[in-house]
Amino acid sequence: MPLRSGEENSFHTQDGVALSSKDAYELARVGKKEVLKYLSGGPAGLVYGFIAVWMAFISIFIALGELASMIPSAGGQYHWTSILAPKSSTRFFSHITGCICIIAWTAGSTGTIYTAGSIFQSTFAINHPNYDPKGWHVTLIMWGLLLICSIFSMWLGMILPVLEVFIGIVHVLGFFAFLIPIVYLGPRADVKSVFVQTFNFGGWSDVTLAAFVGLKGTISMFLGTDGVVHMAEEVANSSLVVPQSMLFAIVINGILGFAMMIAFLFTAGDLSAIVKSQATYPFMQIIENSTGSQGASIVLSTLMAVMSVCCGLGGISSGSRMLWAFSRERTIPGWQWVYQLDERTAVPFHSILIIVITAGLIGLINIGSSSVLSIVLSLTMEAFFFSYMIPLSLLLYRRIKGDIHEPGQDSNKSPGLTWGPFRVRGIWGILNNIVALVFCAVAVIFGFWPNENHPPLSKMNWSSVIFSSAIILAVFHYLGWGRKHYMGPVMEVQVEERGVEPTGR
Repeated sequence: MPLRSGEENSFHTQDGVALSSKDAYELARVGKKEVLKYLSGGPAGLVYGFIAVWMAFISIFIALGELASMIPSAGGQYHWTSILAPKSSTRFFSHITGCICIIAWTAGSTGTIYTAGSIFQSTFAINHPNYDPKGWHVTLIMWGLLLICSIFSMWLGMILPVLEVFIGIVHVLGFFAFLIPIVYLGPRADVKSVFVQTFNFGGWSDVTLAAFVGLKGTISMFLGTDGVVHMAEEVANSSLVVPQSMLFAIVINGILGFAMMIAFLFTAGDLSAIVKSQATYPFMQIIENSTGSQGASIVLSTLMAVMSVCCGLGGISSGSRMLWAFSRERTIPGWQWVYQLDERTAVPFHSILIIVITAGLIGLINIGSSSVLSIVLSLTMEAFFFSYMIPLSLLLYRRIKGDIHEPGQDSNKSPGLTWGPFRVRGIWGILNNIVALVFCAVAVIFGFWPNENHPPLSKMNWSSVIFSSAIILAVFHYLGWGRKHYMGPVMEVQVEERGVEPTGR
């Protein structure tokens, strides 16, 4: 890139593009752009931002756990909304919530599998310096990984519980496989550079705002924890096990993630060297710098990719159950076909097929432009949080009004609204509900922000446009189909005082 240094300490490329700082100019001289500085207001912003996000997610999943305990349905958010919303708007809000949730799981699963494919490509590039990576290579790898996930989801579903236990063990062992080498062999940064040093190279008014903008990376670590909600109808004692599982996952992954983040910040070494490296993902170069071994970087990066595939498998399983439950309510054309279960394995074969094919088609975008694909996948965070906000808002409304009764109490006032065994009582439940909603709103707002102030079109965050378009399509789908065919969750049984009577469809 041709460069020129302007007057009065300004820096530009020769084609007139302004650079934000001397640091940006120095990196541009070697053909690189600033990347790491935009993450979260520097190391200190990342550390304290992680703690805040972690605590906020605990609050969110305590509140969602209360809903899962009340209504342990595979439909999750849309089913909760249908029961909590005022009668006049229950069909509309629950339909929109269901559409948003399907979008979130489809985009999330696609992004996870795409990331795994990209890491596999990067490890190959490290080992083969003459390799010229292409976008369509990642798409082909992604398709192969989707095929593997399909086989496990469709035909090997009976071994998924055992596989998930194995994945959990590998997850913990992989944590130590990463942590021990970089801590023992890596360089040491001083405490101040990790817990005090901040960056604000995005041109924001202050470093606090920069840190809020940078929370997106940390937030993405915890997305999808509600996946177990959509497996609730396949879990024994789900009204208690599902909320406990979500909280356990948040606490354990928060502890492991925080420890890993601190280790990487203390042992990252020369950040400029990391940016200048050939590695697509900074953690690859950090591992190589710490261990002094390219082979170690390849092995550990491959392990990271394998775990991403496992996350993608879980996302496909949860997303397909969500789609299956949504089709059960006759919300989409061809719902009878989507709702069918495989006779041999009793899994939602067709809904899995739809999720996988959709992910594969989205992956085609990468052949033309990885930037466009990133724009499409950027709506994942907003979709997840919107799907949380709607039922959480209604839960707060109902609990303040006192519409949710204790088990065994008279339910004539608000039928179907009964607390489950997992709940936070009294004012503490209300306060926790408010905290969860506030954080969801903050996450959505800053999720739409670009990484830098006054960005050019090439660096603009288009997720607001993509997400707004998705909402508009969901509304049109409701007006065109849902208003005529969707009557809310289909009542398959009615609970009476002395038992359960099947009522049919």
